[in-house]
Amino acid sequence: MDYKEEIRGKLPIEDLVGGYIQLKKAGRNLKGLCPFHNDSKPSFMVSPEKGIAYCFACNTGGDIFKFVQLMEKVEFPEALRILAERTNVKLPEFRPEARDARLRIIEINRATATFFADQLQASPEGMKYFTDRGLTEETIRDFQLGYAPDSFTALKEHLIRLNYNEAELLEAGVLNQRSIADKNTYDRFRHRYIFPIFDHQDNVVGFGGRIIGEGEPKYLNSPETPAYNKSLVLYGLNRAKEMIKKEDMTIFVEGYMDLIAAHQAGSLNTVATSGTALTGHQLKLIKRYSPNAAFAFDQDNAGQEATKRAIELAREAELNIKIVTVPHGKDPDECIRENPESWKQAVLTAVPAMDFYFNYALKAFDPDTLDGKKGVCAILLPLIKQLSSEMEQGQYLDRLSVIVKTDVKLLWNDLKKLGQKKTYAGPARAAEDATAKKNYVREEFLLGFVFQYPQFYPLVAENLIDSVPVHHDTEKFYKALKKIYNQRSVVDFDELKVDLEAEEKEKIDIYALLIEENYPDFSEAAAEKEVKQLIQSINQQNLILIQKAYEFKIRAATETGEKTILLNQYNQILKLKTKIN
Repeated sequence: MDYKEEIRGKLPIEDLVGGYIQLKKAGRNLKGLCPFHNDSKPSFMVSPEKGIAYCFACNTGGDIFKFVQLMEKVEFPEALRILAERTNVKLPEFRPEARDARLRIIEINRATATFFADQLQASPEGMKYFTDRGLTEETIRDFQLGYAPDSFTALKEHLIRLNYNEAELLEAGVLNQRSIADKNTYDRFRHRYIFPIFDHQDNVVGFGGRIIGEGEPKYLNSPETPAYNKSLVLYGLNRAKEMIKKEDMTIFVEGYMDLIAAHQAGSLNTVATSGTALTGHQLKLIKRYSPNAAFAFDQDNAGQEATKRAIELAREAELNIKIVTVPHGKDPDECIRENPESWKQAVLTAVPAMDFYFNYALKAFDPDTLDGKKGVCAILLPLIKQLSSEMEQGQYLDRLSVIVKTDVKLLWNDLKKLGQKKTYAGPARAAEDATAKKNYVREEFLLGFVFQYPQFYPLVAENLIDSVPVHHDTEKFYKALKKIYNQRSVVDFDELKVDLEAEEKEKIDIYALLIEENYPDFSEAAAEKEVKQLIQSINQQNLILIQKAYEFKIRAATETGEKTILLNQYNQILKLKTKIN
């Protein structure tokens, strides 16, 4: 339901909740007095990153829609209407055929892609264009590249023969018309090389067309349709997502040819923005597969500005960022055609984002002048301030002091004036204490760590004893995690949500938020240690409970055979207890 995402995009959770209660910064989240119970100490937590607001004292909250339902005491449809009016989002009338319309557009796009691909295969000149740019025939087929003939009606006539009507083809964006008053329609793409655009589920949702020869625009893209939301689609993600998980890294490039060349060169974890501005929605989508990203944008001024904007967005999405400096040409496509090995080396030697900003600042200002020194510091000091440790800050301040020829002590003073450095809260409270206060059990805290740090799930899979019952509120999650991990060897949140109810899906974010609330600013090493302690504690507690249950069963057993079986099982429990203590 794209209109729900549009509402979320226009109304951040913190802005909505801030209209009802006063919020104050609490680390990367915000806090206020809970509006759902008599709260004297701020316990209502708002997570801009996860888009939820929740109170762990009264266990109430959810996303923006749930929050309005609770505050206004209305059902979901009314909450949706309230938020749509507030954000000026037009809601579609409920039509069961809406889903069918999207599927129909995808079907039209599939037929269109086949038509363009066939046209390319029949065009020696078209094939030569792509092979001259270094692509193999196999790559051309794999990406279903095509050619739109120099005709106003060739595609239209072909699709009408396949029983599609002009109204459908206009809605799909493959036909165009000069105005609503003009009833004549014509092919949108003419005399262009065609790049079909797939969503991450392998549906053809649109097309990009490159002009042949001179003319404007150089690239023509499909309009937005019920099947194609440009802010949500990344070119090549359908092919790259599995390798992104495997490599634990996404490489971002700008253009269609950049991506195809990168994939042909073996960089299968590459996606492209396809000439449109990178969006927060796209980065949230990517973060499902990996928290690490490397940007390999063009080396011209426009590419450098795009890199700067991408870094800022990626930091907001809390991605780990590196920058690929593309050698031998201004973009990855040219670099790969000239020297594929130099491209691979550039990816391997990608630098931290701060190195990019140092280069950016030195291009913008002359550090040998007073105004230039101020300009360089104005760019770099706020960014250095955001670094998580004084060691990192000190390293970059030393580097900055050499560039601007200023005593590093003065730069430290300027850094402190930007605001008090964020401090760590120290060791986290014990899970038992947090449980007593919040009514959450160990198994829920462990789930929270898994959802916040999915890389630790192998520890759970290997060490949590699953032959004894876990807490009933969490059993379904653990079973689903085990099933997915056994199938895919990773924790795939999209797959996890398939077997969960709506409220259970929301709990994934709530459990992760529970960790942010009770373990503020934990390092990854501290989190791993806590996971191990929770696993041991859960194992011990569960074995004590099952030991007592067996002792009762043994005392109650009347048959010798039954008692023998129970005693054998009881001894196995005792062996497990000895092993984990």
